[in-house]
Amino acid sequence: MSETTAKKHGTVARKSTVHKKLPKKRMPTKTLYNQKFTEPLKKKRKNKYNPEEEARLERIVFGDPSDIINNLLNDETEADLDESIDVNDDITLDSDVIEDSDEEGDDNVDTNRRRRQAWVDEDDDKYSMRAATIAQDRYLPSDIPQKLYKDYLRTQHKQYVGTPKWAKFKKIEEDTDELDKDLLKHSSHLEKPKLKNLPKSIIDIKALNPINKQTHVEGPVISSVEFHPSSTVALVAGTSGTLSLFQVDGIENTKLHSMQYKKFPISAAKFLRDGTEVLIGSQYYPYCHSYNLISGKTNKILLPHGVTNIPDYEVSPDGKLIAFSGRTGEIYLLSSSSKELVGTLKMNARCRALCFTPDSKTLVTHGDSSEMYIWDVNSRSCVHRAIDDGCLSCESIAMAPSGQFLATGSKEGVVNLYDTKTVLEKQNPVPLKIFLNLVTSITSLKFNSYSEILAMASDKKHNAFKMAHLPSFTVFSNFPTFQTNMSMPEAISFSPGSGYLGISNRSGSAFLYRLKHYGNY
Repeated sequence: MSETTAKKHGTVARKSTVHKKLPKKRMPTKTLYNQKFTEPLKKKRKNKYNPEEEARLERIVFGDPSDIINNLLNDETEADLDESIDVNDDITLDSDVIEDSDEEGDDNVDTNRRRRQAWVDEDDDKYSMRAATIAQDRYLPSDIPQKLYKDYLRTQHKQYVGTPKWAKFKKIEEDTDELDKDLLKHSSHLEKPKLKNLPKSIIDIKALNPINKQTHVEGPVISSVEFHPSSTVALVAGTSGTLSLFQVDGIENTKLHSMQYKKFPISAAKFLRDGTEVLIGSQYYPYCHSYNLISGKTNKILLPHGVTNIPDYEVSPDGKLIAFSGRTGEIYLLSSSSKELVGTLKMNARCRALCFTPDSKTLVTHGDSSEMYIWDVNSRSCVHRAIDDGCLSCESIAMAPSGQFLATGSKEGVVNLYDTKTVLEKQNPVPLKIFLNLVTSITSLKFNSYSEILAMASDKKHNAFKMAHLPSFTVFSNFPTFQTNMSMPEAISFSPGSGYLGISNRSGSAFLYRLKHYGNY
């Protein structure tokens, strides 16, 4: 064995002996408990009843029962203290003053009626301002005019809250039949909703999508636009011979149905028989078409002998008669149900415009003269003639649904507004108002259903349209605006509730506007 290997074995032997002699070091154990228990731990029962713990919790939550007796004694002593306060020092008031304080703030009390209090607190009359502030330990300004504390509270409530609706008196309408009123409330489309008066000068109007936005096939000239009397439906017809029905909502205006009449330019189309029928006429043919909305069928109807065309017509408010003019001064009356001729009237000049009174008993006609003819429908005779002030030739005429106003439009662009009674009685009636806002021939006049708006238009000039506020006889200044582009207006129609306004033009569109003052339709 070599010396190097011997040395190595010697060092290894020394290291092993050293390791054997050194004791191993132990890590100190972690002491979990410092206390030394002489007895083993016992688990407590969770459901064990402890009356002392329950009593302690009851005192914390409900208090000590002995405190109730002490509180009762304290209340009696406080009541004695309150009685000791000299409340009557500041309330030596007369009965008149108290009555005046009760009536303060009651603006709705009539002279014949007096509001009765539903509940009266006897202590309210005891507390003056001074006594109330002492009892509540509070401070109030010394310049308060009220002497009683209840009057002060009533004044503060009226100032910050106001009189509630349930505390106001309702006005009782005298001389009204309650049975008829109940019938009107429970019947549909009989009682019109109560509306506030329409403000003048500026009208709240909004332009919506055109009625015929989805089609635009009714022709370049939209001769007719009208709303259904009971449903949210509108018809649009034009010179291409197409009649379209639309569901009016102002957004989509969905098309419901379209009818095409070949080689039949439509000059007039209106609803008959409460909206179940549409009568379609043309100025080029001696016949007309009747479209039934319920069955969806169309019937061709020949006009009476001697009648060459039906360019425009008016339907009586009761729906029984149809009136239209001839070429040489004739006025033809047709039955709405059978379309048969029931009467013929004759003017000295050509008739260009006519209208019925709301009771359907009188017909007013006008034309190429300065005279208005008043006809009795039952006797078929002229009962009166009145001169239209400053008019040489009339182009349009309209009567308000209320029967109060009559408007005439001349070829010179002048619109005369009359009181209907003066026209029916006097030979030279004086107009209530003369509108000179348009300079071309007035081709369309239309009142809204509430007789508050008169719309006037001319198809001879771009944007020739105006609306007048009838109670004040002023023209709305904010419509149409410089940005409005309605081309040449042709026909005008208001919805039954005046919520919508339809205006057709000579560019193939039927514009729709929303009058926000009125209801949805």
